[in-house]
Amino acid sequence: MTEEAITILESINKNLEDLKKNKELPKLIYAKEIAEKYNVNRNKATEFCKKYGTNFGGYCIESDKFKEILQNNRTLLGKE
Repeated sequence: MTEEAITILESINKNLEDLKKNKELPKLIYAKEIAEKYNVNRNKATEFCKKYGTNFGGYCIESDKFKEILQNNRTLLGKE
């Protein structure tokens, strides 16, 4: 049983290393980062991520999608 658990953990570790090496994964921007960088309150940033993003360990949005949304409508975060 112990050897079986070690084998499973090694497999998980290898899979995580493979994911880390994958450059095609999208970068996620969390609501906290948006609130800090764009000087908006965290609730507004969270609502933005709820509407356009996802909840992945906290509300977040893919960086490319975030850029696209801001380019199309600059007033979404209270900036004009």
